Amino acid sequence: MQLFNRKKPSVRPKVGLTLGGGGARGFVQVGALKAFRERKIDFDVCVGTSVGSIVGALYCAGIAPDEIAQAAEDIEFGDLHGRILFKPNDPRKIGNMIYPIIGDAQIENLNKKYAAIATDLKTGKQVILDSGSVLNAVSASSAFPIAYAPLQLNGMNLSDGGLVNNIPADVCRMLGADKVVTVDAHASRGSGTDGTGMLDILKAMFSIMGANASVVGLMQSDIVIAPDTSAFRSTSKDGFRDMIEIGYRAAMDKCDEIEKLFEPQNV
Repeated sequence: MQLFNRKKPSVRPKVGLTLGGGGARGFVQVGALKAFRERKIDFDVCVGTSVGSIVGALYCAGIAPDEIAQAAEDIEFGDLHGRILFKPNDPRKIGNMIYPIIGDAQIENLNKKYAAIATDLKTGKQVILDSGSVLNAVSASSAFPIAYAPLQLNGMNLSDGGLVNNIPADVCRMLGADKVVTVDAHASRGSGTDGTGMLDILKAMFSIMGANASVVGLMQSDIVIAPDTSAFRSTSKDGFRDMIEIGYRAAMDKCDEIEKLFEPQNV
């Protein structure tokens, strides 16, 4: 009796995109999206934290990178927060800035599978927002403590996802990604301070927390794009065009590797 070897079918892996936190440094993520678009790299799922949740939501809604960049250029930071120190702002201001672009979109209706990461201050645990209002999701994920009050949603007090999972590559895998590409907008996080003033200490504290909340995600990533954004600030869009260009170049340098992640594999 002759045995026949049947060729195993080839299956293309699902490839996810993770966009980490970093405030205004998120302009590098817009530059990365421009590179992906030029190279026709189309991810299956996207998960973001903080500014990454905003950029990711627009990407999953099918908004072109140039349009995202233009919208960001038009935003005045004064529209997002008041000038009174330690008076928390309404986090819905964050979601409202993308309302003119996508309206009251629902996560279930986006072009791609999407999730935003937030922190429930009641439990201290991660919350994965993968359904419901996009505006609520990005508002909760980006509600940086002190600057913004937590978003009250379904009995939870939701705050910035960077407190617990700043690089949510593991969640990307939970949502079905076999391979994960991460764009880290703030790879230089984690530095301390020589200052002893309250603001210096708070800044260092959040920087160290963000670094610790990024370790697992970086380990869970197959490819990490980490442009140097140390010359820029998370609270200012000064130099945003330079950040877009830096993100574009850093992503282009990795595109050959990324394309290989999409190659079919035998199962």
